Amino acid sequence: MGANGPPGGPGPSSGYPPFYGGFQPAPAPQHNNPPAPSPYGFDADAYALKHSATTSAPNRQHRRNPTIPTAAAPLKSAMKKTMTAFGTTDGNGGRHFYNPFSHPQPQTQPPPSNQAPTTFTRTRTHSNPNRPQNLTSIEQAHHESPMFHMLVSFHNYNELHIEHITRVGLEEVRKLLWPIWQDGVESDVNIGHTCVVKFRNTPWDLNGPNVQQSYKLITSLFTLFEQRGYSFQTAVNIGTPTPRLIFQVTKPANAVFFIAFFSQDGRKITLIDPPNPVDLSIGAQLRSALPTSHVSDNVVEENTRVLEVRRKTAQAPEVDATTVFVELLKILCNLGFQLDATLPLGRRNALGLRYSRELLVFKSVHPNQQN
Repeated sequence: MGANGPPGGPGPSSGYPPFYGGFQPAPAPQHNNPPAPSPYGFDADAYALKHSATTSAPNRQHRRNPTIPTAAAPLKSAMKKTMTAFGTTDGNGGRHFYNPFSHPQPQTQPPPSNQAPTTFTRTRTHSNPNRPQNLTSIEQAHHESPMFHMLVSFHNYNELHIEHITRVGLEEVRKLLWPIWQDGVESDVNIGHTCVVKFRNTPWDLNGPNVQQSYKLITSLFTLFEQRGYSFQTAVNIGTPTPRLIFQVTKPANAVFFIAFFSQDGRKITLIDPPNPVDLSIGAQLRSALPTSHVSDNVVEENTRVLEVRRKTAQAPEVDATTVFVELLKILCNLGFQLDATLPLGRRNALGLRYSRELLVFKSVHPNQQN
């Protein structure tokens, strides 16, 4: 993907929702109302219960006189009477709607009493015939509303789900992102606003000769979304075992992304295709931050730098893994990069056992910063 990003920008003209900035609540209206009256005090003694005076007169007991039941009057049959309130109608008569404002024509004499009024049929002028007609009101309102959030999730070893994506965004990811994985796409299904793509082989296994294509596909997804005005916010686990990455509409920017990850013990850091300011100075700055440790700096593959922190001597104290992590975050922050997202992906080792590797996605703080 180029430095200037794909052509076009966010907004209604290109099919993306616009960004209006933060929500500012309206100030409360000022009314010239008089002050409210002060509350009255409560006197408990004034509401004390008072017992009424007892009298020596015996209570009267009312006794109801028994009544002698009488025989019930015979019921009158309602079937003997003929209902004449409603007149008879024709066998083919139905409900008719009369519109006096459609096609008015002057009439010199009223129509006969036995002639049915003029009927009209409702023509479809504003509805969409291609849209499913069995949608509920909530689903139809969601179908027509602009998409201000997108959800991205990685499933198994080769599936990618993008939910609530626009039509323009779907066309761009198919054109710009899918070709990055050179093994091709096995299936690409679009249901409503959800795109489910299954790649050939296992790009999320993070192993094999094509692992660099997997990293590039992930960073290109973040870059494209940022250029189109969708920034990563957080990750949630709702309805799926894998986390959903939430991207929200923000101001578009040309940010730079790269990936890093730690080893299981937290003392080896691998940086995938880091920008030049990071690639040239990260090793020296980490040695300066950890003077009691030995920091090795090697380039093992193309565009891959590996840093490892070890003890200088056997008597030197072991540096905690969290200390290495926070020092790395501090150095990258000073270089203009911040931790933007974490992405756990499953991986299989040489014995076939599966474990999780958490990818750290770093983003340039200054939008226009390039490699």
